[in-house]
Amino acid sequence: MGRPQRAKCKEKHVPTSYQLRQQEQHEQKLREIREQVANGKLVIRQMTADERKRFPPPKPGATRARAKRR
Repeated sequence: MGRPQRAKCKEKHVPTSYQLRQQEQHEQKLREIREQVANGKLVIRQMTADERKRFPPPKPGATRARAKRR
């Protein structure tokens, strides 16, 4: 026989403390970037035609290979 089936939870996924820390760090970094842009310390600009040729967008479905941990 196979594994017993797990009961399906109807509750939403609750992030772990690690995920919460990562999310908070990400949000803090975005706040810092927005502050730098507002203060004029950081400029976000459009790519030039030459840059678009050198760095084309990724193809649909193309993802980075992840290392599998087991």
